[in-house]
Amino acid sequence: MIKKYPIFLNLQNRNLLIVGGGLACLEKLQGLENTEAIITIITRDLHPEVQAFVNGKNHIKVILRDVVAADLEDRDIIFLATNDPETNQQFRSIAKSLKTWANSVDDPRNCDFYSASLINLGAVSFAISTDGNFAGLTASLRRLFEEVLPEGDSELFEKIYAMRRELKEKLPDLAERRNVLKTIIHDLENKYFRKKSD
Repeated sequence: MIKKYPIFLNLQNRNLLIVGGGLACLEKLQGLENTEAIITIITRDLHPEVQAFVNGKNHIKVILRDVVAADLEDRDIIFLATNDPETNQQFRSIAKSLKTWANSVDDPRNCDFYSASLINLGAVSFAISTDGNFAGLTASLRRLFEEVLPEGDSELFEKIYAMRRELKEKLPDLAERRNVLKTIIHDLENKYFRKKSD
């Protein structure tokens, strides 16, 4: 089995195209929220929930018509979210010829990458993927992580990052800094995790 390489993309000001305006489009838009990507949606019909989502968002443009090959040019990433697998496959082939990465929703064989379910805790992010095979499972696992790691813990993570940054300034020597961190971890292990003898 070919392994996938997980990455987090900086999509700020990137030119993204979503083909299709149904609930699959809405799911992609929700995942792209706050990325500051420039998004164009081309579709014959726009679902009311998609319309409600895009209202007032200047970085999202909606074009109500059939997609044509020229629409795929000069895009950084393309999401094919129609309910017609043949259309998705056709335009994925065009994207490939343009050397542009494309994701065909619910069709892993026609994807250059897979979207992941994301949990954000401040500067810490967890991504869960089933390689496009089982979106329901990733959503369930995301909810589980959100329960185990509540959003309020993000403040704790931020404090840890701030301490680490300050420690790097006070102790520029890497070896010395590692020794300090090892001492902290050792003290925690002894205090809270060492098995008590009978």
